[in-house]
Amino acid sequence: ATGAATLTAVETIASGVPLGRPSVRRSTGSRRGRAPDIVVRELGPDEFDVLDTVFAGLSDRSRFLRFHGATPRMTSGVRRRLGAVDGRRHVAVAAFADGGAIGIARLVAQAAGQVELAIEVVDAWQGRGVGRRLLHAVTDVGRRAGYGELTAEVLTENVAMRALRASVLPILSTVT
Repeated sequence: ATGAATLTAVETIASGVPLGRPSVRRSTGSRRGRAPDIVVRELGPDEFDVLDTVFAGLSDRSRFLRFHGATPRMTSGVRRRLGAVDGRRHVAVAAFADGGAIGIARLVAQAAGQVELAIEVVDAWQGRGVGRRLLHAVTDVGRRAGYGELTAEVLTENVAMRALRASVLPILSTVT
């Protein structure tokens, strides 16, 4: 794959209280002139409609950057794994606006105290701060779940995600 080198960002996050249901966050404002009402909430298990809506809103390029390869469709195995949110070892939050899902951020446990981050925002909503809101919300959930280390594999060509991650979570080490 083109640009297959990855940037692994490792961030230490503070331990927090046991995992609880996050409060709904509403925010307004947009760099594109609209004042959308965006709601971010924690996802539960098997919310496949949210997964399907967000995946359908990703261009081929966005899917490549998110899944690190050509992904014209979501396989049943990947769909099952992404829907297997359990609130502890696999947590996810989603952003909603204009009556539909516009993005998802998730943390999946890798080792004791360590989780891996993934974020996807539908193309029509990219550049409007949705990814930032999702990143803040999912790291809050991870902190409350007691995770102390966050990793993210990001293609080197995914400049927007690298900039977002770096603006919110400083890089402590990289692997390319």
